[in-house]
Amino acid sequence: MSTVTEPRTREERPRIEMTRTTPRSVPLAAARSTRAVDSDVAVFIGFFFAVIVGVWAVNDGWSGITDGWSGFWRGMASLSGILTSASAMVGLLLAARIPWTERALGLDRVLIWHRIAGDTMGLLLGLHVFTAVVADMPLRGGLVDTVLDLTGREPYMALTTVGAAIIGVVVVTSLRNVRNKMSYETWYFVHLTAYVGIVISYSHQITLGSLLSNDRLLRWLWGILSAYVLLLVVLGRWTGILSSVRRPLTVSSTVRETPDTVAVTLSGPALASMSGEAGQFVVLRILKRGQWWKANPYSLSAAPTTDGLRITVKDRGDASAALFSLRTGDRVAVEGPYGSATPAIFEGARPLFIAGGVGVTPVRAMLERLPLDSRPLVLLRARTTDDIAHFHEVCRLAEERGGDVRLVLGRTVQLKGRDPFAPKLLMSLVPDLHDCVAFVCGPTPLTFAARKGLLEAGLPKSRVHLELPWW
Repeated sequence: MSTVTEPRTREERPRIEMTRTTPRSVPLAAARSTRAVDSDVAVFIGFFFAVIVGVWAVNDGWSGITDGWSGFWRGMASLSGILTSASAMVGLLLAARIPWTERALGLDRVLIWHRIAGDTMGLLLGLHVFTAVVADMPLRGGLVDTVLDLTGREPYMALTTVGAAIIGVVVVTSLRNVRNKMSYETWYFVHLTAYVGIVISYSHQITLGSLLSNDRLLRWLWGILSAYVLLLVVLGRWTGILSSVRRPLTVSSTVRETPDTVAVTLSGPALASMSGEAGQFVVLRILKRGQWWKANPYSLSAAPTTDGLRITVKDRGDASAALFSLRTGDRVAVEGPYGSATPAIFEGARPLFIAGGVGVTPVRAMLERLPLDSRPLVLLRARTTDDIAHFHEVCRLAEERGGDVRLVLGRTVQLKGRDPFAPKLLMSLVPDLHDCVAFVCGPTPLTFAARKGLLEAGLPKSRVHLELPWW
C-alpha cells in the first residue's frame, strides 16, 4: 500500500538514544565564506568573453568579417578559434575548485557550469574546423589538399589534429546518453585526456592564428594568461589531491544502517586542520590496491567534528560497494568538504527538507546544527521506513527542534495521482509552505519533481536549494 502520512504524535515517534558528541569533540572550523554570489561568477565569465571578442574586433576581426565571403570565413575561423580556447580556459578554471567560486555556486553547480563550458568548447571547435577548411580551400587548391595541409603538412597541425580528436572524444563521451552507459571511473579518465588535447593544440594558436601570430604583445599576454590558468589548476586541484593522499584519514567504525547502506566514520589528526559544515560532501579515495585511483563524492551524514567525519553510502555498484568492504584502520584520502548548502541557507526561516534515498544524509547532518527553536519539517520519500537510513536519528533530531517528520511511502506507480510532489499535495503537507526555505536532495527524478512542485506551489526560486546531479 502507498501512504502519505500525517505528523506523528510524540507517543508514535521512535525513541532511540543517539550517540552524542563527546565533550572533547569540537566542530570543524566553518567553511570559507564569500560575499560573491552565482551572478558574480556569471558576470566574470561574460566579461572575459566580451574582452576576447573586443580584442578580436579591434584587431581587424570585424573589418575582415565584413569584407566579402572570403573575409567572412577567415574572420569566423579566427573568432571561433579564440573563443574555443577561451571556453577551455573557463572550463579549466571552474574545474580548479577555486574557493570563491565553489562557495558562491557550490561544487555541484560549478561542475555543471564546467560541463557547459566543455560542451561550448566542443561546439566552437567544430565550427572552427569547418570555417577554417572553407576559408582555406580557395588558397590551397580544394578540399583534399586543405584537409591534408591542416591535419599534418602544415607545421604544428599534426599535434593540433590529435588534440582536436581527443577533445572530440571527450565531448561525445560527456553526452548524457553516452555517459550513462559508462562507469564513473572510465568516464573520468577519458575526461582527463582533455587536458592533453588542450595542451598539444596550443602551439598552432601562436604560430598560425591570425589574431596572435601577427601581434607580439597579444602573444605574450595570451601566453601569460594560459600559464596562469594552468598554475591555478595545478594549485587548486592537484595539490588538494596530493595533500589528501599525504594526510589520509582512517576508518574508525562501520555500521550497517539498512540492508544496502552502510555508515562509515573516518578520523585522524588531519581533521584538526580541515574546515567544513553540515550539509556538505566529501570526495573519497580508498588507498588500497585497485582503488586508489577512484574518487567519488559522498554527503556527510553527521555534522563534522574533530572526532570524525561520517558518510552513509548506498550500494549502487563497484565504487560504493568498495566502501562496504572497508575495515577499521583502512586509510582513505578525503578532499573537501565541499558544497554551499549548509544550515546558513535557511536564514531564520522555517527549514523544509525533502529527501529520498541517501539524500537523507545531508538532511540528518543539517538537523544536528539547527537551533532548537527552528521547527524543521522533514518530508521523506521511500518505499518503506526500513529503506530510510538514519530514520530514527532524523525523527529524534526533528522532534528536539520542535519539528515534524512526514512520510510519502510506497512505489510511485501506486501513489494516488502518481506525483508525490504535486503542488496541492505539498501544500496539504506543508500548510505554511510560503514561510519556508526548502532543501531538496535525492535521486535525480525526485530532485527535479520536488523543485517543480515547490515552484508551482508558489515558493520563490531563491528559497529552493538543491544538490544538482553533476555526474
